[in-house]
Amino acid sequence: MSFQQTVQEKVLPVANKIASNKFLKAVSDGFMSLMPVIIIGAIFSLFNTLSIAPYQKFITSIGLKPLLAIPNAITNDILAIYAVFFIAYNLAKHYDKDQASAGLIALITFFAITPINNTSSIIGGFLKTNKLELAKGVTVPAANVIPYDWIGAKGLFVAIIVALVSTVLYSKLLDRGLAIKMPDGVPPTISKSFAALMPGFVIIILFMLADRAVTLLPLKGITGIHSMVYTLVQAPMEAFLGNNVGSYLFAIFIAQLLWLFGIHGVTAVILPIFYPLWTSLTTANLTAANAGVSAFALPNIINRSFFNVYGVAGGSGLTLGLCIYMMLRARSKQYKTLGKLAFLSNICGINEPLVFGTPMVLNPYMAIPWIVAPMASGLLAYILTAMNILPRLTTIIPLGTPIVMSGFMASGTASWRVALFQIVMVAISAVIYIPFFRAIDKKAQADEIAAEKAN
Repeated sequence: MSFQQTVQEKVLPVANKIASNKFLKAVSDGFMSLMPVIIIGAIFSLFNTLSIAPYQKFITSIGLKPLLAIPNAITNDILAIYAVFFIAYNLAKHYDKDQASAGLIALITFFAITPINNTSSIIGGFLKTNKLELAKGVTVPAANVIPYDWIGAKGLFVAIIVALVSTVLYSKLLDRGLAIKMPDGVPPTISKSFAALMPGFVIIILFMLADRAVTLLPLKGITGIHSMVYTLVQAPMEAFLGNNVGSYLFAIFIAQLLWLFGIHGVTAVILPIFYPLWTSLTTANLTAANAGVSAFALPNIINRSFFNVYGVAGGSGLTLGLCIYMMLRARSKQYKTLGKLAFLSNICGINEPLVFGTPMVLNPYMAIPWIVAPMASGLLAYILTAMNILPRLTTIIPLGTPIVMSGFMASGTASWRVALFQIVMVAISAVIYIPFFRAIDKKAQADEIAAEKAN
């Protein structure tokens, strides 16, 4: 059996199942719905941490610095809250149930199992740990607070689990008739709200009981669902799959291989499986940057920003270098014209004209550079980042941001190095593509000459 047959018979069916899986699609769509939240927080964080001494002195002196920190605190720092709603919202669409009700039930359920602290116990614990005593007459204020620990990056996996499970239960309970039915003539919005009451009660109670049951497990440091999921699932997956150069290169390889056979690899593999992990790692970098950690000492090299800036700079397959070469040096009219038509969109990472016009899909001539170029970019970027030549990234770049501009936006410190590296990778990717492209360009030129002679 040939390699192509193996991929078509073994790999593609699995990839199609993954791409069409309702749960993975809900997670993927949910995280895509978070883009405005993530980008707004990241941009303000960039403004707040931009490492230019006169600029930092200016925003501090006029009192602007603490204000610039607020958007990130209410977006990326509490990302799990938004994620649980939007993932449930998108999954409910599959079940043809009221999306707003499903999202709201998931959100309430998430809060129901999220630990709530009291300022009195927090301050009391601090005083006890440090062997301090309050002055006479001083009272400790008592107020309930929700710690940021579990509503931000560390709570993302719980948000995913709660959103999926609660929505499945919501759908099944409604299908079994567990709903308050309102008389005809009642506005649909009110009817949907009352229909969600009974399923909501059941779901919230089940999750609270599960959260209490977890505390009975003989596991050290486990105080509920949040701590269990983070300790046993999220943290190991982030280390093994997320911030791991081997898993990153494997993800790029699979995504590009699927693209080669006509399946959008980013949608099939990157979005549903790796984006949740990489988003969490990016948020952790943002939090550290806002706390004053240097861009060269942030906790994670690989994250969602890393993929956006290095993995798909100029589109999937890093085709911008090839596009420029087509435009300037192609011998055939076909490819020279294609290069000119695709150039502007390719700069913005939209390279479908070139992908399907060359084509890359099912083209054995272009298979090697199509897979190798983005992997080479990722590996080289990782090495340079580990050597502290490139800064670690914090800003998730909006889709369609032109290359080089995306590099300048990617980090608050030394971002010019990121932009310069992108330019270097455009040149390197062109070198990788050129030997293979010349073969199809030569054939296209020969076909054009033969067609002219025939006419």
